[in-house]
Amino acid sequence: MKALYFSIVCFFLLGGNVSGQGIRFFEGSLDQALEVAKKEGKLVFVDFYADWCGPCKQLAKEVFSKDEVGVYYNEKFISVKVNTEDATNKTYVRKYKVSSLPTLVFMQADGKLISSVSGTMGVDDFIVAGRVAAGEEMSFEALYSKYKSNSKDLNLLQKLLERAPGFVGIQEKAVDKQKWITRVEDLYKKYIDKKPIEEMVNRDDFRIIRTFHKIDGQEDPFLEKMIDHLAEYKEKVGNAPAGYLLEYNNKIMSRLARAGKMEYKKYLDRVNGDLKLAYDLMPERAVSPYDRIRYMYEGEYLIYYKKDVKAYMDLQEEYIHALGKEANDVDYGSAVQTLYEATGGKISNEWHEKASQWIVEALKTPNVPLMNKLNLMVLLGDASRELGKYDEAKKCYNQAFMESMQLEHQMTQRGIQMSLKRKLAKLDLLKK
Repeated sequence: MKALYFSIVCFFLLGGNVSGQGIRFFEGSLDQALEVAKKEGKLVFVDFYADWCGPCKQLAKEVFSKDEVGVYYNEKFISVKVNTEDATNKTYVRKYKVSSLPTLVFMQADGKLISSVSGTMGVDDFIVAGRVAAGEEMSFEALYSKYKSNSKDLNLLQKLLERAPGFVGIQEKAVDKQKWITRVEDLYKKYIDKKPIEEMVNRDDFRIIRTFHKIDGQEDPFLEKMIDHLAEYKEKVGNAPAGYLLEYNNKIMSRLARAGKMEYKKYLDRVNGDLKLAYDLMPERAVSPYDRIRYMYEGEYLIYYKKDVKAYMDLQEEYIHALGKEANDVDYGSAVQTLYEATGGKISNEWHEKASQWIVEALKTPNVPLMNKLNLMVLLGDASRELGKYDEAKKCYNQAFMESMQLEHQMTQRGIQMSLKRKLAKLDLLKK
């Protein structure tokens, strides 16, 4: 069914502590690391970081700690961390022109710069960066130049697309990043135009499709070809392509229903038709996949196009009743979230009261995930505020603030708490 959207949460880069094996970092200064590298005939990898840097912590936890990273880097490099906040390291910061964090620098044992990368990257891209620095693999730019001289080589084009996200992601200048985004989008279009769909039923190509293909609520000839091969995708790749194509069909229904076009029902029929294999993967519940999808998009038609709040609320009440004891926080929360998104909260007190009741029921369901719980508390606070129940609203916001202290990821926690502080400040103005 429909995921519960979070009204106050943005997704930030996450912090954490290093765990597992991975890179063995030299304990000493960069100058000392260079001396060791000379003796051992290795290159040097430098992680320029700061204690306050969330993305730096993300790299430490999710990349540097991985066994496969350690296997490669411990053999090829002397690795060392340099804290940019330490006054003794300012010379290094200036010499290697570290202007943003994290900055990852590869150098010869004599300190001569090989390459420098700013920003985060995944495990595969980080290993590739090391291999490029060591001269064991072509850089992305070199690979691109090679492709330009042999544009019929689909294997080379596939490799370019696999490496493109990591390369584009580390471009510091907006103009450079946009230039490469445009080039890569063009490369992807050429790839799916030239390669037969029958040859794309594999994990590598599906990763490329999921990375670059835009699902915008319009019917897409290429994705329709994927649907024709859905059974093969499920056999060779697993359930992920089915979920991807389910999302594609749902977005078409949503766009049409919100625009008041009854054509959305044609795509609803696919739930029991050529996309049955995908929708059958939905968890079994008291209401069939077809009816769950029907309730969702008939609801969007009523609230977005017809602007009939009563009909929408009656339909959602019917759906929740049909679910019975299976109704959970996502069912209640999604109904309320859609109500407020579609109306901008401009509804009568009767419906604010009903929304509040549903949120209370949602919070009673067992094992509500923390993020859902936070969002529900804020929704309840918003509903109470609209009803003029300012003390209850303040209680909800404060409780959400306290609950947010349980979040492990500090940047996410900080973002939520800033939003809650703004809501509390607005509430104080309304009370005056």
